[in-house]
Amino acid sequence: MASAATYTPDPQPTAAQAAANQRPTSGKNPEAGPPFTKKDGVWEVNTTAPTLRNTVTDPDGDKSNLTFEVWTTDAGGKPKSRVKLTDDNEYGVLVSSFVTSGKTAQVTVPAGKLNDGQTYAFHTSAFDGTLYETDWSPWATFKVSTPAPAKPAKPTGVANNGKPGEFTVSLPAGHTAQWVEWQLDQSAWKRVDAAGKTSVTIDTGLRTAATAARAAADHVLNVRTANNGGASDAVSVAFTGNGTGNTGGQDHAVDLTLPNPVSTAPNPDQTKQVVTGKVTRPLGASASSSPPPPAPSGPKEQCGPVGKDDGQACFGVPVKFDDLPDDVKAKAKKLRAQDPAAGSDGMTDWCKTNNSGALATRTVQCETKQLPVIYRVDGKPIATAYFTMTREISVENSANSFTHRLNIHPILIAPTFRAIEMVMDNRTCVGSTAAQCKDPGKAELSDWDRKPIWQSPTDTHDASLTTTYKWDNSAKGAEYDLRADFMIKGLLIAGNTPGPVFMTDFRWAMSDPSDQEEIRCDTKGAASALSGCVFKNVAPSYTFNAAKYPQAAAHAWLLQEKLPNTMGVKTRDTPLYYLPGGTRADGKKNRDVICDVANWAKDNGDLSAMDGAGDKPNCDEFAFNTTYNSGGMPKAEGGLNEVSSGSQCVQTFTKKADDGVVHLYNIDGHAPTWHEVCGRSAISGKHNSGSMAGFSGFVRNMRLLDKDPYWLETGMSGQCKQDPKTVKCTLRAN
Repeated sequence: MASAATYTPDPQPTAAQAAANQRPTSGKNPEAGPPFTKKDGVWEVNTTAPTLRNTVTDPDGDKSNLTFEVWTTDAGGKPKSRVKLTDDNEYGVLVSSFVTSGKTAQVTVPAGKLNDGQTYAFHTSAFDGTLYETDWSPWATFKVSTPAPAKPAKPTGVANNGKPGEFTVSLPAGHTAQWVEWQLDQSAWKRVDAAGKTSVTIDTGLRTAATAARAAADHVLNVRTANNGGASDAVSVAFTGNGTGNTGGQDHAVDLTLPNPVSTAPNPDQTKQVVTGKVTRPLGASASSSPPPPAPSGPKEQCGPVGKDDGQACFGVPVKFDDLPDDVKAKAKKLRAQDPAAGSDGMTDWCKTNNSGALATRTVQCETKQLPVIYRVDGKPIATAYFTMTREISVENSANSFTHRLNIHPILIAPTFRAIEMVMDNRTCVGSTAAQCKDPGKAELSDWDRKPIWQSPTDTHDASLTTTYKWDNSAKGAEYDLRADFMIKGLLIAGNTPGPVFMTDFRWAMSDPSDQEEIRCDTKGAASALSGCVFKNVAPSYTFNAAKYPQAAAHAWLLQEKLPNTMGVKTRDTPLYYLPGGTRADGKKNRDVICDVANWAKDNGDLSAMDGAGDKPNCDEFAFNTTYNSGGMPKAEGGLNEVSSGSQCVQTFTKKADDGVVHLYNIDGHAPTWHEVCGRSAISGKHNSGSMAGFSGFVRNMRLLDKDPYWLETGMSGQCKQDPKTVKCTLRAN
């Protein structure tokens, strides 16, 4: 430990230096720690990498540093031999950074230089960049005494990793274990290094186990963590044979009978999306990012001023179609039966409806309101007209625009009204700047397809207006949240000629709008799809080709049906959330965590289940690698189902059974608890890759960005017999 060279402060400045400068000095009370406390004149240090410190003063006010020299001590506590603390200089001394005069300078001794239980002495010498202190500070002695660590937390899981006799032991985050200790069938404890690891592999030595002997070849594996402070409680796992199973033919907790693959089954058209009324926001988005203009809570009447004769016109609160007066509802049905598509040219078929409410796909949103127009005198209703107002927004097939179609259909106009006219007073793009989305402004009568003027109760024509909104897609990598809004000005002529004229306004956003209508436009795509728009709060569905690739579909179907987190199921409102690339902050793929054992699929898969020449077993993980739902995604990075190893997931494999049909079984020794949050399965590589072949196109067409929600339709259904522990089903492709 002693250095061969002896360090001595340089006492010889030049004459000019001596005349212009004064030497710095070390403080008289050097300190060592943590915890920087003394006992019987000796500093108590609880680490082998202590911090040493002392003050330094320069009469000229110059910044100075300190050189620290550490020595071993003899039985009487006196310095004995110098300790080499670094290879950065020939003396092995540590030098602090420069500090302001009167302040404390300090260094930290590198780990491995000092020994636990030993007493040391150190002193310091100052330097101001020109002159050295000619002496050392007083000695300070310190004793290193590190406390014994607390017992570490026990393992979070232990399971066979698919290789004969090998088990993966999962460790809790931030553990303090130095070793994992294991014991097979009450034999002597053995240990493997665990310091800094998230999991370790232990080899029990059980390389083979005869199938016929499995029933009698039960084993118990005990596993615990340990450090210098002791060992944790043990985690036990019972298993048969060598732990892998899969060829014993015994009754399985999971037994799904799969349909035979149909090689000619066409792949689903992922662009065809089911119309939905559901609002599903991106992960972590609690509310709209482009809210409508401020409005009172809930819809309310929108009224014009009171006239000289105390008359007033109002657009009433929208009424659901089923809540209309019976005579109005009957007339509406009769009119639509005569001409169901009247006035709605250009709208999608499912938007041509009397039904109130909002419906959407990822690229088309439609909302219908049954709107009363009320004429009052002295606050009392004199006459009411009813209109169906339907608005459709389409963002399909355009790189820098979207289309707004408004259709107004009169249901009933009371005879009291001599005429009603609707004027498009303004059209706006809310949540944007003019540079992002330009407001088209007011529309002229000539812009309408059939004028929005009704001059008698028998006038039932539809009026429609199509507006194109342009947005700026020149900035690459940009993302904008937009809403289209408009205000209609109603002009009502009541009574006899000439009759009074009343005016009132109706703003769409003031009438309980749906968050479905929030548009996101971005320029984060590629090639011809570089820019475009979608309805960000409408989750699209990715559909498996279950007929062609039943093994992958069956695996996902099982987990969607049985696990508590039911990932990707629309009816249970548990979407998958897209993670581009599936990569964690540490550079690992989520798949690396779930399929974390080399050759796991090969060791657990069965060649009888392969689909054609060249097909090999592949590790199929669910939820997918490219989702925040993946068990490999850390909670600290937004992960929803974090595990430390795929051994904590439901583990299955496919095999052709004696009946000649491929089944999906649980791996022997790994009966699911159904409390798992993920799954991995050794299935046909052809089925695994084929089932996801359309996903890149789906991501592109649906413009999925980070944390966007989507659904998974497995295309499977089953007839099952099950209880809390077992599930046995015959599956078919829908």
